[in-house]
Parts: sequence; structure tokens; C-alpha cells
Amino acid sequence: MSKTAILNLLKGTALLGLLLLAPAFGRAQSADSKAITDLLKEAKAHSVVAEDDAATLESYTRSTISWQTHGNRLTNMKIHANDLINDFNQLKSMRSEGSPWQQEAIDRIDPLLRDMADHLGAMIDHFNDNKDKVHMPPYREYAKANLELMSRTNRLISDFVDYGDARTKADNLEKTLELPTVALEKE
Repeated sequence: MSKTAILNLLKGTALLGLLLLAPAFGRAQSADSKAITDLLKEAKAHSVVAEDDAATLESYTRSTISWQTHGNRLTNMKIHANDLINDFNQLKSMRSEGSPWQQEAIDRIDPLLRDMADHLGAMIDHFNDNKDKVHMPPYREYAKANLELMSRTNRLISDFVDYGDARTKADNLEKTLELPTVALEKE
């Protein structure tokens, strides 16, 4: 076999290999799930409200507001946190339908929400056992820590929503500008 024939055979084999791998590269980056994107945005709205409740409750610890007012705010916070947890449970059930970054978002939000829910439950238990001590250091520490967890949860969810919006905008610009699509992306 001549050198030219061998080179042509190698080129053909390499080209065939690339053609066979091309569909796998295209599948490597699955499209974003619109349903997951929408639920992340809903979770963001609930996390904003829950963080606001936590900030308000924490501010109550520096005032002479009655324990009943604390109790009402705790009830509101529990409702909003439950809304957020319900959103997240739906997200978890849809995880396999998401793109890699959406799956990563769900995986990273999970432990933070668990901590938030555990801490909120402990704070409610402490409140129920010590209603007359809402201005004492232990309750103040619960409120401060709860605010920090709610804030971290809100920031993380908001960052992922912003990331998704930026990706969508970049994808739309890529299409508008008719730029070639990158086959392999780092996630």
C-alpha cells in the first residue's frame, strides 16, 4: 500500500470517527428545561419573601415588640419557607430533565434548604417553649442565624436564576449573530 493510500485511509478513519462522535458532543449539553427555569424563578420569589420575613423578625429582637408579633412573623416565615420547600421538591422530582447547570443548582440548593428548614423548626420550637423570652440572647441568636441561612439560600437561588438568564441571553445573541455553536462546553 502506498503512502498516499495509507494517509487517505487514516484521514478517512479520523473523519469517520469525528462524524460518529459529533452526535454525542451535541447530546453532551442538554437544553435547559423551561419548567425548571420557571420553578427556579418561583423559588427565588419565595426565598426573597422568606428572607424579608427573617430580616423583619431579626429586627424585632432589638425592639420591645410583643411575643405575639414575633409569633405572627414566625408563622408568615414558616408559610413562605414551606412554599420555597414545595418549589424545591418539584425541582428535585424534575432534576433528570434539567441541563447540567440546572442539576448542579438543585444539588447545591438541597443542603442549604435542609439547614434552613431544620434551623427554622428549632427556632419555632424554642419560641413555643419560651414565648416570654423573645428579647433574650438565645432567641436573638436563633433569629440572627435564621436570617443568615435565609440570606444564603436567597443569594444562591438568585445567582442560579441570574446565571440561567445570562445563558439564555448569550444563546439568543449567538443565534442572532449566527455564530458557530461550540460542541464542547465546560459546565
